[in-house]
Amino acid sequence: MLTSILRGAAAGAAGATALNAATYVDMAVRGRPASETPEQTVEKVAHALGTEVPGDDKQKQARESGIGALLGLLTGTAVGAAYGAAHGAGWRPGVLTGGLAATGAALVGANAPMTVLGITDPRRWSAADWVSDLVPHVAYGFVTAATFAATVRKRRR
Repeated sequence: MLTSILRGAAAGAAGATALNAATYVDMAVRGRPASETPEQTVEKVAHALGTEVPGDDKQKQARESGIGALLGLLTGTAVGAAYGAAHGAGWRPGVLTGGLAATGAALVGANAPMTVLGITDPRRWSAADWVSDLVPHVAYGFVTAATFAATVRKRRR
């Protein structure tokens, strides 16, 4: 089981890299700015914990940006670890089914906390907002599933 979880975490990290790459391509092609929701999440969580991110305005923004990015990588790695745990428990999807499952889990893992905190509301997103969010998460899901599948040893008959 531990080996499956570790392989899943590595696959999730690869998926997070694909998600970031897809996001940066979208930003470059459409000329759109980076989302501010990760930083807003860090700020709200810090406030809820009764603390504040330290530093002057510039340092605070840089720290929130860095922590927000790290939380995204952590989410991607954790979803991958859960994918590996499910495999270790006997779930054996193909890359298509696994990719769709990992996409869905990553969408929920990324957006649910921000929705609960009142930072975003997917019910009010435009079609462009959905595409900007969905395409990178699909890249995440399929890279995660394909990477995990590539690590599975085939049993000899």
